[in-house]
Amino acid sequence: MMKTILLCASILILSCNNGTKIASTKTINRIQIAIEKNGNSLLSDPKINAISIGVYKDGKIYTRHFGELDKGKKNVPSDSTIYEIASVSKSFTGTLVAQAVLDKKLDLEDDIRKFLKGNYSNLEYKGNPIKVKHLITHTAGLPRFFPTRINDLFNNIDENLPFRIYDIEKDYNKVKFLNDLESISINIIPGTSYAYSNADVELMAHILENVYQTSFEQLLQKYICEKADMKNTKVHLSPTEVKHLANGYGEINNPVPHFANTLWGAGGGLKSTTSDLVNYMKFQFENNNQVVAESHKLIYSDENIEMAYLWPISNDSEDGTYYNIHGGAFGTQNFLIILPKYDLGISIITNQSGPETQGKLWNTLSTLLSEIKNNS
Repeated sequence: MMKTILLCASILILSCNNGTKIASTKTINRIQIAIEKNGNSLLSDPKINAISIGVYKDGKIYTRHFGELDKGKKNVPSDSTIYEIASVSKSFTGTLVAQAVLDKKLDLEDDIRKFLKGNYSNLEYKGNPIKVKHLITHTAGLPRFFPTRINDLFNNIDENLPFRIYDIEKDYNKVKFLNDLESISINIIPGTSYAYSNADVELMAHILENVYQTSFEQLLQKYICEKADMKNTKVHLSPTEVKHLANGYGEINNPVPHFANTLWGAGGGLKSTTSDLVNYMKFQFENNNQVVAESHKLIYSDENIEMAYLWPISNDSEDGTYYNIHGGAFGTQNFLIILPKYDLGISIITNQSGPETQGKLWNTLSTLLSEIKNNS
């Protein structure tokens, strides 16, 4: 796994809560130095404007920010900076499904049509229905995007792609989504093949709303944000909060739009801050949290991937079982990784997105991870 070496770091804001473990000053300094070094290394890339890094280690929290959100404007990111976290949102949705399972609102083996108003006789293949567990492991056989014409846009990837997608999504809505759901065909037995799908997760949010009779946003706040002390993680921002939302930049560093976000936001619509994401990682380490434990359970595996509740699972001889998820918006990319063996979590985010950004972030994350493990 993390055999790459070379990346980000900086002095950071260190905070500890009552009851957390006490780390030695030497350990704290080593983590700070690793963040400082790797953060500045990534920032030396001319396409990277800004970076925010959050680390949770042994009960301690570290956040550090680099660069300018908009080059030349001297607007340094901070713990108050709100970013689009894109598909990292999916892990939140998976956690809400785990909550619903424990609340006996639904079961992983349930036919999803049990929770949909209408016939939806098309949501099966040769008598094999789509079940809840298929939606949260990307094995339902649904298209990657609704509307499906978005899928074809990826045949021509260039700097204008975000604008072409945005122009389609801004006029789309939940009613159209459910209408499209009635017209698609399933071509595989659900549960037999992994195919990444945002449509899976948006549909799952609709089902959660139906079983709880409350909005996805309210469920997010009640079951995750309030419990994890995440005050700035939302699908929809207020006018005041929008002022703290980082602008995004594309492949050639031109401004790009934010997601139109006209659906539930469960697949990629969440916005958050680095301080909230560190609290989210801390939440993942709560030993007695039954919901977290349920959300980390293996549900699907094949030769290429293992999936919990919308959490990709990895296994490594050195690092044990860990959870790692990537999010990419038009102008933001981020990774969030949880390593139970080391009581360690890292979040790294930048407000730039291009074909090479994911690899750059992963290399930085891998090096930072290696240095923290080896020196703490």
